[in-house]
Formats: sequence, C-alpha cells, structure tokens
Amino acid sequence: MDTIKAIFTQLGVDSSLLPQFILVFVIFILAKFLFLNHLQFVLENREEKTVKLENSADDTFEKVNQMSKEYKAKIDSANKEAMKVLNQGKTAIQTKLGDELKKTEKEINSFVEDSRMNFEKELKANSAKFHSEVDGMAQELVTKILN
Repeated sequence: MDTIKAIFTQLGVDSSLLPQFILVFVIFILAKFLFLNHLQFVLENREEKTVKLENSADDTFEKVNQMSKEYKAKIDSANKEAMKVLNQGKTAIQTKLGDELKKTEKEINSFVEDSRMNFEKELKANSAKFHSEVDGMAQELVTKILN
C-alpha cells in the first residue's frame, strides 16, 4: 500500500482527486444526455440508411441484370423470327421463280424442237428439190457432152 501511496504522491494526487472525479463524472453524464446520445442516434441512422441504400442498389442492379437478360432474349427471338420470315420469303420466291424458269425452259425447248423439225422439213424439201435439179442438170450435161 505504501508503494501505491508513493506512486500517487509522485503523480501529484492529493485530496482534490475526488471532486475532480465527481466533476468529470457529472460532465460525462451531461455530455451523454446532451451530445453523445444524439451522436449515437445520428451514427446508427446513417449506418442504417447506408446499408439500406446498399441493399437497394443491389436490388436495382439485379433488376437491371434481369431486364438486360430479358432484352437480349427478346432481341434473339426477334432475330430468329426475322430470319424465319426471311427464309420463308426466300423459299417462296425461289419456288415461284423456279416454276417460272421450268415453264420458260419447256417453252424454249418446245420452240427449239419445233424450229428444228421445221428446218428438217425445209431441208428435206429443199434437198429433194435440189436432187431433182441436180438430176436434171446432170441429164443436160450428159446430153451436151454426147451431142
């Protein structure tokens, strides 16, 4: 105990310690009611609002991500639908033009065949005429040579 008294004496502790302690305690109580409780409320309120805003931001980001996925899905389905319509239109046009091409090809083939037949008839007719003329000329030549 003597060591403790010696330490307190070296520190300058005297009989004014108790009034100083009471004064500090009273100031602490007043500060607690006037300032510290309000400060604690402000800090807790700020933390609560910050955490709520953080959660709200996370929810908003989640909604944005979901909306983005939905948007991409709709764009993909619209692209697929557009490609389907395009391919159907392309197929219809190809079928229509293919049919027209076949029809035109048949017409051209029949025209060529008719033209060939007509040419062959003319050729045979002209050939017969030519042969008869050749025979006549040959006869004339033979008669001229013999006379």
